[in-house]
Amino acid sequence: MLHPDALREAISASKLPVSGIAERAGIAPTTLYSFMSGATGSLRASSHAAVEAALSGQAGGLAEDRATFQRGELDLHPALLQEAASYGLDATEIARTAVERAVKTERMKRFSEENREAIESWNDLVKREGLWSDGYRAF
Repeated sequence: MLHPDALREAISASKLPVSGIAERAGIAPTTLYSFMSGATGSLRASSHAAVEAALSGQAGGLAEDRATFQRGELDLHPALLQEAASYGLDATEIARTAVERAVKTERMKRFSEENREAIESWNDLVKREGLWSDGYRAF
């Protein structure tokens, strides 16, 4: 994981503008500026990986390296594929959606585990101090 000082040095050495690194990484430039200035304590793990990839000249993000499911590449029993087709179901699309959902679920689970202490700390603070907007809420 990059430290803010290490990120500043790496960006300086790359001779690329922060906006260029952010664009390659698929994140907002303000996110990088906030992290480097210390206003944001950390970046998500996926953002770290995307920034590191952008600094090394690789394409960042998941969309650029998207793998496609091709018809016939699914390892399913032919009778099952035929039955799905008879119901008007696209097994390829269902497989793609299932993989995306599984990855998203695992990513959220790992984020919650990795940041459990910070989340609990925030919840305790809100429980103890409340939110600045509590007096302004209409509900």
